[in-house]
Amino acid sequence: MACTLPLFLLIFAASCAQVEKRVDLTYGRFVNASGGAGQVFVAQPIEQYSVAALPAGKQVIGKAENADVVTKDNPATWLLSALAQELSAAGYEVKTVPNLPADASKGVKAAILALSANQSSKVLTITTVTEVKLEIQLWKNGQLINTLTAGARDQEEGLDRSAEPIRWALEKTLQRAMQELVPDIIKSLK
Repeated sequence: MACTLPLFLLIFAASCAQVEKRVDLTYGRFVNASGGAGQVFVAQPIEQYSVAALPAGKQVIGKAENADVVTKDNPATWLLSALAQELSAAGYEVKTVPNLPADASKGVKAAILALSANQSSKVLTITTVTEVKLEIQLWKNGQLINTLTAGARDQEEGLDRSAEPIRWALEKTLQRAMQELVPDIIKSLK
């Protein structure tokens, strides 16, 4: 019996150990906008929020009970892909670049101001809360003409305890932010 208590404590401690809940960042075109014309340069977005970096290029973007919500995907690349998809669908010829050329006739510089994904559990359900805040600078002929900001937050309840509800909620949250931004980008760059 004396050996049973230490064995139980070891098993209990192992079950409480920190684990990771890995989330893939995905994006599917969502905005129904038109009116874009000509070439637009879209610079690699920057991340202006604090993030905990882990080995192997992983980032902690939230918590799910005792687990870190992590992604191996680069959030800036995720936003770049979303902007490229939406602006292409709106009629622009999109050229992604590391930095805007000084003489770009139309340019977009984006920043991620906040990104988070958290899950908490109740008796039977899981609540997933995601948030994205973005800033978009619009440039014409080398001059800053407008700065737009948008944010979206999503809260979902369900039974699925996997990382899939987090992935889906993050995608929906970014889509809602794009729905707010893309029409204003088109108006400003005309």
